[in-house]
Amino acid sequence: MRLILAALVSMEVAGCASGPAGPTLPDTLTFKLNDYVEGGGLLPLTGRLELTIDPSGDARSACRRDILTDMERTGSLSREQLVELVARVQAWTSKGGDVAPAGNNHGLLVYGKKKAGWAKDAVLPPELQELVKFLLTIPTTLQVVTRRKGF
Repeated sequence: MRLILAALVSMEVAGCASGPAGPTLPDTLTFKLNDYVEGGGLLPLTGRLELTIDPSGDARSACRRDILTDMERTGSLSREQLVELVARVQAWTSKGGDVAPAGNNHGLLVYGKKKAGWAKDAVLPPELQELVKFLLTIPTTLQVVTRRKGF
């Protein structure tokens, strides 16, 4: 009896592990930011952030540096992150008045057909500002995959 119960529990737990941990986005979200600074102290990681979140909840980030090494990370978002991400993306996409991408953007956010680009120190709409603030928390939660030499 114990063996059957243990087998049922393990099958249920294994079934829960497949698929995304929470709600997902129908489209891929891409976020790019120049002059990104990660960490602090004597040697913070600085460069151009490139963050991509797939509809499956898998995320990839890269900090492209002018010198030293690039830092690439990958992983799946947690349930809490997915719930907050979906809520913030819905808040941003439901608002009108896009921030049109310019030729030389400091930041760029692309989600499906919706795009926003902005200059450095620009004042962003509140929904977009909150989404950007949240997206900046994601890279440090992902696992480091590679460090490549930048040129």
